Amino acid sequence: MNIALTPIRFLERAVKIYGKKTGVICGGHRFSYSDYGKRVSQLSNGLLSLGVQKGDRISYLGYNCHRLLEAFYGIPQIGAILLPLNIRLVPNDFKYIINESTPKVLLLDKDFIPQIESIRSQIPCVEHYILLEGMDHAPGWITGNYEEMLEGASSEPPFPLGAYPFEEDDTAEIFYTSGTTGTPKGVMLTHRNLYLHALETLAVSPMDETDIQLHLIPLFHVNGWGTPHYFTAKGGTHIMTRKFDPLEAIKIIQNEKVTRLYIIPTMVNAILDLPDFKEYDVSSMRILLIGGAPPPTGIIERTEEAFGCLVHTGFGMSETCPLIAWPELGSWLDPDTREYRAKKTWGFPMLGVEFRVVDMEGNDLPWDGETIGELLVRGDMVMKGYYANPEETRNALRDGWYHTGDLVSMGPDGSLFIKDRMKEIIISGGENISSLEVEQVLYSHPDILECAVVGKPHEKWGEVPMAFVVLKEGSAVTPEAIVDFAKSQMARFKVPKEVRIIDQFPRGGTGKIMKSVLRERIRSS
Repeated sequence: MNIALTPIRFLERAVKIYGKKTGVICGGHRFSYSDYGKRVSQLSNGLLSLGVQKGDRISYLGYNCHRLLEAFYGIPQIGAILLPLNIRLVPNDFKYIINESTPKVLLLDKDFIPQIESIRSQIPCVEHYILLEGMDHAPGWITGNYEEMLEGASSEPPFPLGAYPFEEDDTAEIFYTSGTTGTPKGVMLTHRNLYLHALETLAVSPMDETDIQLHLIPLFHVNGWGTPHYFTAKGGTHIMTRKFDPLEAIKIIQNEKVTRLYIIPTMVNAILDLPDFKEYDVSSMRILLIGGAPPPTGIIERTEEAFGCLVHTGFGMSETCPLIAWPELGSWLDPDTREYRAKKTWGFPMLGVEFRVVDMEGNDLPWDGETIGELLVRGDMVMKGYYANPEETRNALRDGWYHTGDLVSMGPDGSLFIKDRMKEIIISGGENISSLEVEQVLYSHPDILECAVVGKPHEKWGEVPMAFVVLKEGSAVTPEAIVDFAKSQMARFKVPKEVRIIDQFPRGGTGKIMKSVLRERIRSS
């Protein structure tokens, strides 16, 4: 019998080897890997008792929690498909995604009962609503309670080890894209995708059972960059937090001796801006990855100085499990090379990944660090396709390559440099302007906390750059002063023709700025 490539094997290994070790910390709960494995099997058996079959979709709408970590194994190991939902969506988004993906069961946090109740009559595919935590007066349409379901289920694995009720090319997880550039699409990731992505990540990012990872990235975002899989495989300790709070995060880092942190730029800024940051002991930290969005100028250096550990970026996307580029920062490298890779590049193609850079006609472009084209990717972790969307799948996966829509250049040594999204390039008077390049210049202004640059329609030039800016607390800098600063730093045609100061940015579930909302504000103003 062939042994399937599946992440389920990671938890099986962890239970055998690290069974007595703390595997999961969540609030007041601490589970050993043995306990974690038992709860996963109870979830599997509980779902089977509800009539869940191979291929059924099971949705999860809730915060980062040990129950979500359990779902990453308890659902796929019976051949069902995990479908985490973005908690920041609105009822109409939930309705669209649920009606397209037709989940049989919805695991639901009580905080989101009002949103689901408002659309419940319009999502008839859901047969069971399982409340993740107890509440005094649950609505009548709630059909079960998560903990009660587990208590009534066997803690033995639902199938003999290795006798999986699925094939490795079957879909294990579906993650819906944010929909920032159109209708959300369900990315189908197979057991094989997830297994090989985990192994290839471990090959470039060493970790072991002494590592402790604080999960600040929502696991509905491509499972927090793959962490439920490869980190479990190595027996590390997962720390789950329901919501991001900078003060709570720094306290956990100190009290639990956290060694690893994957984080987005806005979270880093919030932690570093804590007035008493230096009062906390963060000496346990070994590695901090800033990703999910382009890091503002200088943030890597600032973070490295504050935490005293290795800080770098990486690159990936929902369609690739997600990581495809990593800087490979071995301790044997000379300091200059190590610093260049960590702070100036997005990394190299990971093992099992191939890159191409092409022009509009699909012709290959040179890897000279200057020529810009679209990034194409081929590899073990590229998605199976978009769920129930063959047309979008054909558009994205052409001739064996995934067309990312990202504009990049590649250095002669294989270094990746992200320039912009194709849909976010501003074309002004025939000139292509990278919104990312303009944002990086604005981030170097001492009074700017956050910024985003988009194209504004213009009668003469077609469109011109416009900047939305959030200022640092106490700043009184004017839009005119910001424009003058930009003029001193870049070519005139790239300078924002208008700067609008706002209090905060609209964000998607992963913390990314929603530029589509900003463009809509321009159109409606």
